[in-house]
Amino acid sequence: MLTLNEAELFQGSAALIAAWRLASLGLARSQTAILSFLCLSSLCCFLLSTLPAASDYYFWIFLVCTGCTWAVSAWSVREMFSLSMAHYPGIRSAARWVLYASIAFSFLFSAGLAVSGWLKGPHGQTSLYYIQGADRVVVLTLAAIVAGLLWFLSRYPLHLSRNTYTSCILFSLVFVSEGVADLIDSFAPWLYWVGVDTAEVLLGAILFLGWAFLLRQETFAPARRVTFDDPRETDLLRQLDAMNRLLSRVGRR
Repeated sequence: MLTLNEAELFQGSAALIAAWRLASLGLARSQTAILSFLCLSSLCCFLLSTLPAASDYYFWIFLVCTGCTWAVSAWSVREMFSLSMAHYPGIRSAARWVLYASIAFSFLFSAGLAVSGWLKGPHGQTSLYYIQGADRVVVLTLAAIVAGLLWFLSRYPLHLSRNTYTSCILFSLVFVSEGVADLIDSFAPWLYWVGVDTAEVLLGAILFLGWAFLLRQETFAPARRVTFDDPRETDLLRQLDAMNRLLSRVGRR
């Protein structure tokens, strides 16, 4: 079984490969936030893999990486909604406001939880405990949002490009797997289990490699009229149009 440091080194390499693949296919402009997420994941994993988990340097690097990851992850989720709902501005706008409200709530809840725990103990001298607790709330909130996006992508025929589907689905799986690991960790006395975290890091590495493998060079075919012979698909598209019109009207009020 690999150690946590070895698993982080493996994940950092896998994230770097996925970032290189994304950039080499000319997707850096349309998927800037997702590319930033891959590069940040790689950098953080490489830095953390060089230090023992019990060291002070590991703690401070983990603290900085956690804060940066929150910001870039939220940016990436926002970008995924923009890519997925490019033809439905009403739905896209509503999804963004839901994202903003959820993130604001998670930060406020995390801050309240940390202050409350700090005053009551029993972890008053352990800063890592509060950071882990805040991280759980933020990650689980974003994981719930991307799980909803996965459901949306599986239900409605949005007819996105292959690379858009690949990035949205693989990013969502990486984040949901981290959310599941965080949920399991929440039952541990200090909010982490080394075995669970190591397994989650390895799974993330595998997903990053799969992400790199599934990306393809995009071809731009001339526009043509699209017709839908499947009655169910036509009905779902009508539902999307109706939702988009409704949310667009609400947004203008």
